[in-house]
Amino acid sequence: MPRFKAVCALLLAMVSLTSYPFAQTAPAPGAPVGKSVVFVRSVTFQQTKLGGQVNPWNRMQVEIQANTVPETKPAAADAKVLNRKWVDKVKVSVTQIYKTASAKPEDWNYYRSSATVLTIEVNQPRSVLFYLPGDVVKRDNLKKDPDYYYVQLEVAGNEEPLFDARGLVLADQKWALHKDLQTKAKFDPAKDAADRGVITTPGILRPQYLVLYSDSPVVPPSPEFIREDVPTR
Repeated sequence: MPRFKAVCALLLAMVSLTSYPFAQTAPAPGAPVGKSVVFVRSVTFQQTKLGGQVNPWNRMQVEIQANTVPETKPAAADAKVLNRKWVDKVKVSVTQIYKTASAKPEDWNYYRSSATVLTIEVNQPRSVLFYLPGDVVKRDNLKKDPDYYYVQLEVAGNEEPLFDARGLVLADQKWALHKDLQTKAKFDPAKDAADRGVITTPGILRPQYLVLYSDSPVVPPSPEFIREDVPTR
């Protein structure tokens, strides 16, 4: 009997150790963990009617939040006090990947777009929206949710890291990546395929300021943008 109890205790300990990492994989949306200057709080997808368009469009909503203001040193001649509550020039780039009937990634549908936020206040989340036209959604038989997606952020031209030195996703950037791309080893091949695939689809996925039709239901609060009316590759 003592030996049986010891074996049970050992098995219980093994179960606890193996289940613990899975309990830590998804922090609550908006949890201010990690050291990223700007992080992705949540990513959601919706099919929505725009204006008088016949076919529903696919909408991707990326909610971002600034944790802190990047450390910068003013020029010697600049006597202004640094603004510690706003982060400027936050570029949000999104990539969507839809599988097709083919098993080859090179035959899948890839869409990419970006929008640069003029400025965002620390600890005040805002949503950046991207749209796939309804006619493309119907033509390519696209679902509401892509099979894979990822979001890349830049602050004043400096890319925000997604992974740590071990190749694991940073705690506060988990929502920037589809659940199947949460390690660098899985992310890199997907990004390589997407970099090649989006060359054939420039300008299809659009930032919200290039969409001329009104959305319904009412979109969430969005920031102001620096307009970049050119396709993103």
